[in-house]
Amino acid sequence: MNVLAIDTATEACSVAASIGGVWAERFVELGRGHTDALMPMIHAVMAELEADLGVLDCIAVGRGPGAFTGVRIGVACVQGLAHGLNVPVVPVSNLAAMAWEAASEQGAWVAVAIDARAGGVYFGAYAVTPSALPECVVAERVCPPDAVPALDQRSVLTAGTGWSRHPEVLGAAVGCEQVDSGVRLPSARAIAELALLGAAQLPASELEPVYLRDQVVHSSARKA
Repeated sequence: MNVLAIDTATEACSVAASIGGVWAERFVELGRGHTDALMPMIHAVMAELEADLGVLDCIAVGRGPGAFTGVRIGVACVQGLAHGLNVPVVPVSNLAAMAWEAASEQGAWVAVAIDARAGGVYFGAYAVTPSALPECVVAERVCPPDAVPALDQRSVLTAGTGWSRHPEVLGAAVGCEQVDSGVRLPSARAIAELALLGAAQLPASELEPVYLRDQVVHSSARKA
C-alpha cells in the first residue's frame, strides 16, 4: 500500500511517504508557519520518491490531540488532498503514534504526555507490541500533570514534551519507574507506519480533529 502521512499538531511539522516500500520523510520544528511549510514538504517527499500523488492508496494524518490551529491545518490539508485524489484518510492519534515510535521494536507500556500549555498535558498510556496497533490502556485526556492516573507497572517508557516540562510532578503521579524513550514530538513516519499496520480508514468527509480541550469546556459548562 502506498501511503502519505502528515502531522502538524504540535510545533513539529512532518511529512512521510512509503511508495512501493521505499520511504522518504521530512521533519522540522517550527514555532509557527506550518501552513507555509507543509505543501513544499509534501512535494519534496514525493519528488524524492519520484512519485506522483496519484499513486497513493490513502493519506494518514495526526488527528490530535495538539494545538487547535495545528490540528486543524493537518486535517484540512488531508481532507483537501484526499477529496481531490478520491482516496480514504487514516486518522491516527498523535499520542499513539509517539507510543509506537518509542516502543515498536521491543514492546513496552508507554506513558505519553505532550505539553498542552496553561499548565496542562495531553496524556495517554499505551501497551505497545511489535507488529500490532498500540492498545490504549489509559484513555487520552487533557489534565494538570498531577491529575494523571497512576500506572500499574514496575516501569514505563515515557515520551513527549510534557515529561521534560513537568518531570517530577508527572513522575509522582504515574507512581512507577520511568525510562525516557527520547521521543519528544510526533512524527509523520510513525503515523504512516500505523496506517500500514491497519489503522482504520475513513472517507475524507468523515475526518474529524480531536482536540480533547472540548471535554474541559463541556465539563466546566455542566458545573456552571
